[in-house]
Amino acid sequence: MRCPRQWLCAGFVIIRGAMKRARQKAILDLVRAGNIASQEELLEGLQSRNIEVSQSTLSRDIQELRLAKAGGFYAVVGAEPQRASDESLGWIVREFVTSIDVAGNLVVIKTAGGSASTVSQAIDDANWAEQVGNIAGENTIFVAVRSEKDARRVEKRLRDLLS
Repeated sequence: MRCPRQWLCAGFVIIRGAMKRARQKAILDLVRAGNIASQEELLEGLQSRNIEVSQSTLSRDIQELRLAKAGGFYAVVGAEPQRASDESLGWIVREFVTSIDVAGNLVVIKTAGGSASTVSQAIDDANWAEQVGNIAGENTIFVAVRSEKDARRVEKRLRDLLS
């Protein structure tokens, strides 16, 4: 399934970047498992995981992930892709977040109208260990974490970014 910038699924917006990260993680997993000698084999491996991707997107992913052939097989030769900086995340949070609350193992973030996907993407890009995932609507984000303690940690981190 191909989507322009966002997927609309049962009334929720799933950020395209989240799919990119999942696809790139699958690519790294396949390469690290070994013996991937061609992009065609990589495409087949992704398809076996129910991940559809075009040849051009796969080529961009290979470049972004800094994969290269070594001994005839793809290998990770560079560092992992960089995460969003705390500075850029801080700016996005200060610019768009209007409130932060905790409900059990969920952090509920309210944003200015139409800004939830931007904030959600920035939080997802930060790759916080406590975060299991997030979902954004028009002006609300639910960040799922493993425990209420983790929710309080994420809340504090976000509040610190607000100041």
